[in-house]
Amino acid sequence: MTEGELQTPVDRRAPRKGAVRPMTAADVPAVARLFLKIFRGADKPADSDLHDYLQALTLGSPSYNATTGTQVYQQQDGRIRSALLAVPMHFIACGNVVPGRLLGVFMTDANKEAAGAAQLILALRPKRADFSFCDSASPTSANHMSAIGGKPIPVQNLEWSRCFRPLGTLAGRFSLRFLRRNDPGLAMLVRPVDALLSRLRVGDDAQQPAGANVTDMSVSAFLAHAPRLIAHYAVRPLWSEDELGWLVVLAAQNTRLGAFTIRSVEDRAGGLIGAFVYYAAPGRTAHVLNILSLPGREIAVLGAMFRHLESTGHVEARGRAQPALMPGLALQRWLVFRHRAFAMALTRIPEVSDAVARGDIYIGGLAGEDWSRLMCDFR
Repeated sequence: MTEGELQTPVDRRAPRKGAVRPMTAADVPAVARLFLKIFRGADKPADSDLHDYLQALTLGSPSYNATTGTQVYQQQDGRIRSALLAVPMHFIACGNVVPGRLLGVFMTDANKEAAGAAQLILALRPKRADFSFCDSASPTSANHMSAIGGKPIPVQNLEWSRCFRPLGTLAGRFSLRFLRRNDPGLAMLVRPVDALLSRLRVGDDAQQPAGANVTDMSVSAFLAHAPRLIAHYAVRPLWSEDELGWLVVLAAQNTRLGAFTIRSVEDRAGGLIGAFVYYAAPGRTAHVLNILSLPGREIAVLGAMFRHLESTGHVEARGRAQPALMPGLALQRWLVFRHRAFAMALTRIPEVSDAVARGDIYIGGLAGEDWSRLMCDFR
C-alpha cells in the first residue's frame, strides 16, 4: 500500500466531518489531481491519460464491486482529501473462493484531513470471510495495518537482483539517478568490459541444472496454464480467464519498464514445468513480475529463466522473493536481496492466517502492484 502525505500548513478552523464511501467515475478527476499533488508534487488537473488509466484500474475489474473497490473520504464540502485505491480480485483460500482486494496507492492531504486517512484505514478491518493484501506498504502503512490485525507475509518484502553485466548495471543506475532517464550511450561504452568480465567468470553457473528450455508463450496459453502452475498454494488468486486477461491488458500498458513478455519453461520431453512474466528491455533491467512453477521444479525454472534473460542482452534482472524460490535463488551468483516494501495480509479466516504465517500463499506481480503505471509513470 504505497503511501503519500502532503505536508501543508495546519488549518486551525473547526474540522468539517465527512464520510468514507466507494469511489465513482465522477470522482476520477479529483482523485487523479490528488495523486499528482501528493506523489508527483504537481498541484494541477490531470490529463486524459491519467483519468482513463485510473478509471480502468479502479472501476474496470471484472470482479469489481463497491464494497471491495477503491474508497475515498469526502468532506462535507464535497472535496476529496484522502483515497485508498484497491483492485478487487477473487482468491482461492484453503479450498474456498473468497472476495479479495489488492490494496494499492494510499494518499492523503494529511494536515488538511487527517481524520479521513484514519477512517479509511479503520474501514479496512476485516468483518467477513474476505481477504485483503498489499505488497507495497510503507513502514507507516504496515504499522497501520498491523494495528487493525494485518499480518506480514514472510520473505515477500524482499526484492532480488541478479546482475549479468556489472558495469552496464551501474551505468543504468547512474543514468536513472542523475540523468532521470535511461541513457543507452553509457551502457554501450562499458559493453566491451562487461563482455570481458563475462568470459572471465565462465563456469559460475556450472551448478545450474540443464535440460529446461525457454519458449515463447501466447497470452491465451498463459491464461489457460497459469492457474494450474500455482494450484499447490493454499492461498492464491483464482485467476479466471476474464480477470487474469484484464490484468494482462493493464500490465502491458506499462511500457516504461519494457515490453510485456511471457515465456514458458519446458523440460526435455517438452512438458510445461513453469512460466515467467517480465518486462523485456535488452541493454537494461528485466523486471520480472511472476515466476510460476510446478512444485519441486523451481530450481530448473529459475535457472532457465536467468540463462534466457542473460542471453537476450539484459544487464540485470529484478523480481520479488517468495519462500518456494529461495533454494533456487540461493544457487545464483551475483544475486543480492534488498528490502523493497512490506507485504501484508488482512483476514479473519483462521486457516488463511495460518497459511500466510507459513508462507503458503502466492501473491505478487500480476497479483500485486508492481505492474501498475502509478508506480513509475505519469511524471
